[in-house]
Amino acid sequence: MKKTKKVKSDLSFLKKVWIKIRYGMVLQVIGNRIAKLGFEVAPYYWFMEGAGSLKAPEIKGNVDDYMIKFLEPDDMKEIAKSNTGYSEAEFLVFLEAGERCLAMVNGDKIATFMWISLNKCNFKSITIPMKSKEAYLWNMFTVESFRGKNIAPYLRYKSYEILREMGRNTLYSISLYFNSPAIKFKQKLNAKFVKLGLYLRLFNKFTWNLTLKTYC
Repeated sequence: MKKTKKVKSDLSFLKKVWIKIRYGMVLQVIGNRIAKLGFEVAPYYWFMEGAGSLKAPEIKGNVDDYMIKFLEPDDMKEIAKSNTGYSEAEFLVFLEAGERCLAMVNGDKIATFMWISLNKCNFKSITIPMKSKEAYLWNMFTVESFRGKNIAPYLRYKSYEILREMGRNTLYSISLYFNSPAIKFKQKLNAKFVKLGLYLRLFNKFTWNLTLKTYC
């Protein structure tokens, strides 16, 4: 029995790595492994999203088959199965801290989801408070069986509308420099580069956050 469990665990780990490699995140995978040794070098882009006019992305299939809603605590068990790296308990902590999780749901299946913070941006050990008209968008994920349908861009677009109705007109997000799929995804939605930053961590003790370049 012990041997069977170990094989399943290894396969699960390899599947997670393969998904990242498949979507162009090889360097990020390597960086994550090195970070566990206590040394982390993480260049990143700070984006502004949702500014200006934008046409709603078209999805593959019938958009009426989907519903957009904020997820509840009972939904956290389901999205914890999505290989995002977070557990159900961690997702529940996010909700308790005031984070919001917006999702597109197909029937009883959660197809894609994203997190929204109205209070602050938490990136690595960096904390940036959000003002009353700002919001921070993070951790967008599409379930494997729903990928290739262009539903993530559609949900992102709808999040801009929802947040504007809430009085949040200035929207920020962060993407690691080597995460080219995430960067391309945001560029298709006319996201604007704000700055190129560099996060450094040494021996899990010393940290630095540097601005390498500003764009606007």
